[in-house]
Amino acid sequence: MRIIDRYQLKIYAVMLIALVNILPAYSANTYSNPYLDLGIFAFEESDHASAISHLKRAVLQQPNNALVYHYLAKTYQDMKRYKEARLYYDQACRIDPNLDDLLYDRGYFNFITEKYHDALDDFFQVVKQQPDNLMANYYAGICAFKTNEYQVALKYFLTSATQNSNVKEHCEYYAAVCYFQTGKPDQARNLFNKLTTHSQSETLKSNAKKWLDIFKNNPSIFRPYHLYVNLTMTYDDNIKLVPSDETVSDKDDLLIKTYLGGNYNIVQSPIFIIGLGYDHFQTNHVDFSDYNIVGSKGSLFLSYHNNNTEYSLSLSPQYLWLNNKAYMSLQGLSYDIKWQRNKYFKMLANFEYAVYNNVDNNDYDGQDINFDIGMERTFTENEKLSFISGFSILNKNTKGKDKKYQAGKFGCGLKYKNDQLKWFFGGNYSVKNYLYQDSTFLKRRNDKRVELFTMISLSGFTIEPECQIEHQINSSNIDQYDYKKTSISFSLRYFY
Repeated sequence: MRIIDRYQLKIYAVMLIALVNILPAYSANTYSNPYLDLGIFAFEESDHASAISHLKRAVLQQPNNALVYHYLAKTYQDMKRYKEARLYYDQACRIDPNLDDLLYDRGYFNFITEKYHDALDDFFQVVKQQPDNLMANYYAGICAFKTNEYQVALKYFLTSATQNSNVKEHCEYYAAVCYFQTGKPDQARNLFNKLTTHSQSETLKSNAKKWLDIFKNNPSIFRPYHLYVNLTMTYDDNIKLVPSDETVSDKDDLLIKTYLGGNYNIVQSPIFIIGLGYDHFQTNHVDFSDYNIVGSKGSLFLSYHNNNTEYSLSLSPQYLWLNNKAYMSLQGLSYDIKWQRNKYFKMLANFEYAVYNNVDNNDYDGQDINFDIGMERTFTENEKLSFISGFSILNKNTKGKDKKYQAGKFGCGLKYKNDQLKWFFGGNYSVKNYLYQDSTFLKRRNDKRVELFTMISLSGFTIEPECQIEHQINSSNIDQYDYKKTSISFSLRYFY
C-alpha cells in the first residue's frame, strides 16, 4: 500500500474516532447506521430534503430504532408538515418512550399545534423524571393554564418562578391569575401589587394594573355573599296571564318585574362550594292587576370543579301567589355539567326534575323532566365572537291527560362580548306534541313555534342596563292556539 494511502487511512480513522467522541448522545442509538448519522447532520444543517432521504433509508435498515423516527418527526416539524411529524413522534414513543429528549420534543410539538392536553401529559412525564427542568415546568404550566386547569398550572408556575429569574415575573403573573381563578383573590392581589411596583416589563405592569382595577370595581370578589336587584319593564303585545296555562290573551300590557336575591357560600374552596340562595320576584300588570304574580324561591347548591369540568347540583323549592292568593308550588332538582375543552370550545349539559302542585286546578299537577345540551364555539380569528347552539327535550306528565306533552327545541345564535358590551342574536325552533286529545276540541294538539330574539347589555357600570326584543310565532293544528307575540324589555341590574 502506498504511503499516501496509508496516511489517508489514518486520517479517516482519526476522524471516525473523533466523531464517535463528539456525538455520544446518539452514538449509542445509531447502531452503526450511517444513514442515521447523515440524516442527523443534514437536519442540523437545515437540509430537510436530504435529512428525510437519509432517515428513511435508515428506517429500512433499523425499523425499530426510535431515534430515527424522532429525527424524522423533528424534520417534518421544521417543515411545518405536522401530520407526518405527529405520526413519527408517536411511532418513536411506542418504541422507546424513555429516549433522551423525546417526550419533551413531542410535548413542545403538541404545544405549538395547540394540543394542550396532550402536551401537558408529555411535560408532566418529563417533570416527573427531571423535576429541575425549567422549560418543562414552564410549558406544563402554560398548557394547564390554557386548558383551564388552574390549580395544576399554579403548581408549575410557582416551581418555575423559583428556578430562574428570567421567567420569574411571567410565572408570577400567571400564578396570580391562577390564584384568582381558584378562589384565592387575596393571594392574586398581592402578586399583582408586587408586579406593578417591581416588574421590569411595562406590559406585565399594565396587565397587572388592569386586574387590580377589576378587584377595585368588584369588591364582591372578596366576599362569601352576593346580592342583586333587577328591575325590568316589558311591553308585551299578547300577554299570557296565568303561569301554568299556555293560552295567550290577545291583549297587550305593560309589565313591571322586580327581582331581589342573593346567596351565601357556607363552604368556599378552589374546587368545592356549598351555599344557600334566595330569590323574591313579582310581576305587576298595568292593566290586568288581577293577574299580578309574586314568587319566592330558595336554593341549596353544591358545586365541584375538577380540572376543566364543573359539576353543580341544586335543590330549589319555589312558591307562587296569583293576586295575593296561593297559586302553585314547585320542588325542583337541577344537575349541571360544564366542560371546557379550551378557551375556544365549551359544552353544557343540564338535567332538571320538577314536581308541580297547583292549588286551584289539579289537572296541572305533575312532573317535568327536562334535558338540555349546548355548546359555545369561539372564533379563533376573533375571540370576542362566539357561535352558540343547543337542543333540549322536555317530558311533561300531568294529572290532566290533555295537558301531557313532549317537546323538543333547537336553538342557535351569535354572541359578541368585550369588556363593556355583550350582544346576542339568535333563535329557537320547537315542536310540542300532546299525548292525548284536547278535552275541548277532541283532537290531539301539535304545536310548532319559532322564536327570534336579540339582547344587548352594558357592563362596567354600577347599575348595568340591558335591552331585549323577542318575537314568537306559534302554529298549531288547532287554530285556537295559533298566535304571534312581540315583547320589548328594558332592565336595570345592580350586583353587590
